[in-house]
Amino acid sequence: MKKSSRQGIIKKIIQEQDIETQEDLLEALISEGVQATQATISRDIRELGIVKGRNSEGRTKYVVNTQVINDGEERLKEVVEESVKSISQVQFMVVVQTYLGAANIIGAIIDDLGLENVAGTLAGANTLSIITTSNEAAAELEKQLQEYLK
Repeated sequence: MKKSSRQGIIKKIIQEQDIETQEDLLEALISEGVQATQATISRDIRELGIVKGRNSEGRTKYVVNTQVINDGEERLKEVVEESVKSISQVQFMVVVQTYLGAANIIGAIIDDLGLENVAGTLAGANTLSIITTSNEAAAELEKQLQEYLK
């Protein structure tokens, strides 16, 4: 099966069902007659811009991120305002505590921005660690993100 066909089926499944995990997605794909590995599904999720959101009961589920904001900085500001509980600097890292499911969204935005002094991000369900190139770079980033909370 072609990648584009598989990804089209993935988008359809995500839009029609509450898919909470990659395992759930793999099962749904199998029921559609599509065989794929977890690694392939993971790549497809990233390429399609699929992120964790919430269903009507408040449980996490995959959603297709259709909201497009051209200015990455503006998108970062918006998501930080809506989703962040706290921000702190720990030496050369900035640790961001978010509401459940938002850490990966913020990490992806920061990754896409390609900030000069950011070496990388590591996101869990509600914690994002942003690794910078120095303590000073972390302090600057922490200050910038704190301003978005105001």
